Amino acid sequence: MQLKMFRPPALPLPEISLPAGFSIRAMRPGEESAWSYCCLGEFGIERVSPEGFEAKIGDIPVSEVFYICAGGRPVGTATAQLKDGMPFLHYIAVHPDWRGKGLAKPLIAAVLQRHGALGRGSLGCFLTTDDHRLAAINTYVRMGFRPVLWSDDAAERWHKVMGLLGIDQPEAYGEDMALTYL
Repeated sequence: MQLKMFRPPALPLPEISLPAGFSIRAMRPGEESAWSYCCLGEFGIERVSPEGFEAKIGDIPVSEVFYICAGGRPVGTATAQLKDGMPFLHYIAVHPDWRGKGLAKPLIAAVLQRHGALGRGSLGCFLTTDDHRLAAINTYVRMGFRPVLWSDDAAERWHKVMGLLGIDQPEAYGEDMALTYL
C-alpha cells in the first residue's frame, strides 16, 4: 500500500518558477509517447510508446496532464486528477536524464494551480507515493504536503521515512483528516 499525503487548502498556491531554458504546458493530443518518455523507469513504464499512457492515464483529459519541456521537448510530467471528488497530484515523473534539475517543483505548482483554476483549491490536494521515493517525498514536504495516517502501519512507515529525511515531529493528518503529529 502506498503512502498518502495531503496539502491543506489554507496554504497559498505556489508560483511556477522555471529553471532557465524550460517551459511548462498542458499535454497536446498525440503526445502519448512523450508521456512514456518522461516516465521511463517509473510506474512500470519500460519503453517509449503510447500504450503506457493509455494503460496508466486512461480517460483523464490531456488538458489535465502537464509537461515541463527543455527546448520544447517534454522531459517531465504531472497530472491534475480528480479521485472520488478530491484533487490529486498524480503521475509525477521526470526522465532519468533530467532529474536533479529542480523540475518537479514547477510541475507540482502547475497541478496545484490547475486544481485552483477549476475551483478545487478549497479542497486541498492529495497524492500517493512509495516509501523509497525519498527525494520526491522531501520535495512534497517542502511544497506543503503532510503525511496522512490512512492505514494501520502508516505511522510506523512515516516515522522511518521522515527519520531518513532528517525531519523531526512533522505534522500529519489522521484518518479522519484531523491535524496531529507523528
